Amino acid sequence: KAVESWCIYSKKLLSTTEITSMGEVKLDAKIYMKPSEELTDLIQNLPPDSLPDHVTKELKDDRLSVKSIQSLKGLLNKNDKKRLCHALESSEMLLPSPEYPERNPVLEARCQQLRRDQEEREYRRLTKNVGNNFGVSEAPLSTQMKELNAILISLLQFVVSVVCAFAFGYLAPYYFYGTINRGTQILCGTAVAIVVGIADLYFVIRETLHNEGFVLKKID
Repeated sequence: KAVESWCIYSKKLLSTTEITSMGEVKLDAKIYMKPSEELTDLIQNLPPDSLPDHVTKELKDDRLSVKSIQSLKGLLNKNDKKRLCHALESSEMLLPSPEYPERNPVLEARCQQLRRDQEEREYRRLTKNVGNNFGVSEAPLSTQMKELNAILISLLQFVVSVVCAFAFGYLAPYYFYGTINRGTQILCGTAVAIVVGIADLYFVIRETLHNEGFVLKKID
């Protein structure tokens, strides 16, 4: 009964159309079964001369249509027909898949060009706030040397400022109050050096951000 129900359903599907055309997309409405090992054994037990030509042809492609399964059913005895039901249950149903035509090369090229244009606009939108120093590796050597010199000068100024501030803080207690305690002098020198260092770092960072194109807003 399971075999007959499956065959009836497949016949109804095939009775509608052999090839269904949906615009430019074509669909072969035939349903095939990929025979399992049990079904293959049943077919091999049949006399080779008794197999119709269309069954032999489909077996070479490792599939069977509804018509071929009905032909095989007529060649089997009563016991083998019961085995055929279980063999079909373990087989794999191959459903039809649509066949898409090749796209027009001109249309495909146009779509790719539009896609690249869209990606380029998106890239420009994402990088519009990036400064001109982006891609500095492509800048001339003279420009890179000027930037390197500016960094070295800023670093040297920072070190000199901190050292001078420490020296001032270290000597100030002695000259102002006559204190010769080393601990007090080192503590004053360290405190003054930290304050000067933080202030110097603030102005260096502010100048660097200004050169990069960032504007610091005042907090009201």
